Amino acid sequence: MYNNYLNFLNQGVDDIKNLNFKSNINYRGILEHVSKEHGEEYLKLIEKEFPLIEMENILEFIEINDKYGGTKKEKFLLSEMPIYCSPTSLRYIYHAFLILSYLQNTKSKNIVEVGCGYGGLCLAINYFKVFFNVEIENYNIIDFKESCNLIKKYLELHNGVITTKMKYHSNESYGKEVEEEKLFFISNYCYTEIDVEHNIGYTNYLLPKVEHGFLVWQNGGNKGAYPVENAGEKLLKDIKKVEYERPQTDAGYHIYNNYFVYF
Repeated sequence: MYNNYLNFLNQGVDDIKNLNFKSNINYRGILEHVSKEHGEEYLKLIEKEFPLIEMENILEFIEINDKYGGTKKEKFLLSEMPIYCSPTSLRYIYHAFLILSYLQNTKSKNIVEVGCGYGGLCLAINYFKVFFNVEIENYNIIDFKESCNLIKKYLELHNGVITTKMKYHSNESYGKEVEEEKLFFISNYCYTEIDVEHNIGYTNYLLPKVEHGFLVWQNGGNKGAYPVENAGEKLLKDIKKVEYERPQTDAGYHIYNNYFVYF
């Protein structure tokens, strides 16, 4: 699956405005595959848990994020009004709200994200940070070099939204070259999916620079190699809070369950 994904990216992403990567089958095997059903649940959670965020701001971000990439859209109801958008955009919004509501209670001003898709979560965090009074100085992206190339080009299409200094790093070095300390760490559906040797690499080289963080933790990731009860041991951090993922998207139909992990 990852080979097909990387082969697709290696074909070239220079003409990012006209590259329909979000609807390409090889890309959607890894990313941009949130179901309509889960999209509806994300929208309900957004409205229920974050009612102070205005509908027009949510709609504006959706329009921004869905503009490029050949987005496959579904019909939803937002405050009884029909909207058409990618279910993945709704996931990015909800996860950004969870992260920002936690980040605003820390002193972290520098972020590192491991496993970043096309940069949609980064874009959502940058767009909505003002509503949470969060200041971000540097945002570090760590992913395959091919993915970093796409992410950089995609985010450069949104320079008006991205107001932080962006830095891009290959996953091969596990964040060794990340300069900032007291980082806020984000890794949704990645840190607990990769092989153990790579997981250990991040734990050894990146996590010592990290103070706080948020992860969507796959309890069944890599054949159950990362049970959530061992999160503190894996991260070498004091865990502040563990919650069931909302909505639950574990592909094993609740055999393992995914979690939100805060530290």
